[in-house]
Amino acid sequence: MRSTLTGPALAVHTCARRLALVGTIVVEGPDGRGNRSATEPARLVIEWPAVPGRPAPGGASAREGVCDLSWFGPAGLDERDGSEAVVQASSGLMHLHGRDSGRPRRIGVEIASVAAGMLASQSLLAQAIGRSLGRTGSTVRTSVLQAGLLQASHYVAAATCEEQWVPAPPAAAPGPPFRTADGHGFEIETFDAEAWKGFWLQLGAPAADLGRAWTLFRPRYYRGTTSLPGGFHEATMAHSLDEVTAAARAFGVSLCRVRSYDEVLVEPGPGDGNPRVEPLIPTTHTRPPAGPGARRAGAGAGAGAGAGAGAGALPLAGIEVVEATSRLQGPLAGLLLQMLGARVTRVEPPGGDIGRGVPPLAEDTGSFFLAFNRGKRTVELDLGAAPGRADLATLAAGSDVFLHNWRPGKAEEWGLGPDDLGARHPGLVYAAASGWDDGSSASGLIGTDFLVQAFCGLGHGIEPEPRAPAPSRVLLTDFMGALVTCEGVLSGLYRRTLDQGRGCRVRTSLQAGAMALQAHVLDALDGIGRAGAAYGTRRRGRPVWGQLDMPVEAADGFLVLAVTDEVGFARLCRLCGVDATAGRAEIERRVVERLGAAPARDWVKQLSDAGIPSAAVATDLAALPDDDRLSRLFETLAGPCRAPATPWRFEP
Repeated sequence: MRSTLTGPALAVHTCARRLALVGTIVVEGPDGRGNRSATEPARLVIEWPAVPGRPAPGGASAREGVCDLSWFGPAGLDERDGSEAVVQASSGLMHLHGRDSGRPRRIGVEIASVAAGMLASQSLLAQAIGRSLGRTGSTVRTSVLQAGLLQASHYVAAATCEEQWVPAPPAAAPGPPFRTADGHGFEIETFDAEAWKGFWLQLGAPAADLGRAWTLFRPRYYRGTTSLPGGFHEATMAHSLDEVTAAARAFGVSLCRVRSYDEVLVEPGPGDGNPRVEPLIPTTHTRPPAGPGARRAGAGAGAGAGAGAGAGALPLAGIEVVEATSRLQGPLAGLLLQMLGARVTRVEPPGGDIGRGVPPLAEDTGSFFLAFNRGKRTVELDLGAAPGRADLATLAAGSDVFLHNWRPGKAEEWGLGPDDLGARHPGLVYAAASGWDDGSSASGLIGTDFLVQAFCGLGHGIEPEPRAPAPSRVLLTDFMGALVTCEGVLSGLYRRTLDQGRGCRVRTSLQAGAMALQAHVLDALDGIGRAGAAYGTRRRGRPVWGQLDMPVEAADGFLVLAVTDEVGFARLCRLCGVDATAGRAEIERRVVERLGAAPARDWVKQLSDAGIPSAAVATDLAALPDDDRLSRLFETLAGPCRAPATPWRFEP
């Protein structure tokens, strides 16, 4: 069986890399050389391993899966304007990344293009699983813009709520990362207000500001911005890294330096960004007994069509998922599986998930919670008590997939580990999502987004020289960790079709998400050597940008343009009436000055007519769903609250 994919080069390369994990063979595809962020379209043809017991189709029918990956999908935007920078501008990601600095900023890694490649690989995996359930091939369409909007989901949901959350007024100084007297940047994490208090008092921070600083620090995951009273930065600057680390250990606060790419590539093994998929029970396979999970396990092995089979059904129709997760990583993975057609049952504690009440509210439910959990069936179970755990085990035994993101060891402590549930249901795909890879040297730290960004070197990939490396307040690793988790579940379901219904254990992490996001950067960096090396628009892995590579302030907002070669640069100079004989920096300064004299939207039309990709930077997230060009990419959650809709469209 074969599948084809066409689309932007980096996204196609990413898709090929991800699908290699399940044994596909590239028949035609990008060779991996050169600048993988190039805008030229690429084509990928892959061949899938043969499913036991099913003859391999030949001729035209071999191409059973097709993915059409574009820059903008069904949005009313011109594909000729497609680029990573334009997508970041149009989706609100530049606005979000720049909230701490007060102006839009470009994210230095190609988050939207890489995520789009992963969405493409997931759709092709889902199609392969659907074929094992008796469905015919189909065409799926997705886009880089839809991947970028998906990253902004909870921020858009919050911005479109009728009830707006009014946070505490910002303080005078920025939030993390902090710096030490000996020049190290670092991030911290704690969920304990007393630990926070003790740590900062030890460092000499102003006691009167501790409470206000805590209220500003805690909601940074929801708001995408953080500020603190200035005394907190002064406190860390008065101490060495060793002294600050000792204080963190004394009070149980997790601390991680903002590591460089050189450190990440050397040690400790940063991981490869891939989910770990292993046999659930490493013994001779025993088919599941008759009873609550029997049909589900058999269906995954091609034993029957399952519920919802047919050409018009979504590829995962008939697949049952039980999800016991919190925050973003696990819930978004479950939502993506649901968007692919699975039925997801969410397990919550008695009274419901605490996130249901976190403002701003969409009618009576927190918008952050709703953005990632809408449409799921809910079951409330007290997992702290034996009857609740027994009910969950029974629920998992009747499903195809069990997904959780409990802390390491908790599942085994509760008798809900892979061996426990696998003994009852050998066909189960058991997925555990965590913060850190197994064996990571950072595994003793709390596994949350900003610490993972710091540990994995993303601060270097995100920020261009000469800025100090710093993690983004956009939840990059939570988002990418969710994509890796969804991919891991799909890989497990697909491998089950190759192994006569035998289940799998899947392990994923935020750390894997971070490494998947920057795999193309680290591959190139490791391949050319590290000391001072430059390639494409990077030096030692960090972006090297001129004035025109970043958002330009126009008369009414900000403008982004993509000048990819000298021909385009010459056209830009002529359009702006700038003499192109001066030095490059001076020419760019004059172009920026000229662009600032007129509104961004006026420039967009002129630039487009001149063949120069560009976009006005979206800085009002609430306005995105009302933009006529983008409105079809959103769905209503509750009341006026909206969020990006499914990023896939499946067609017969």
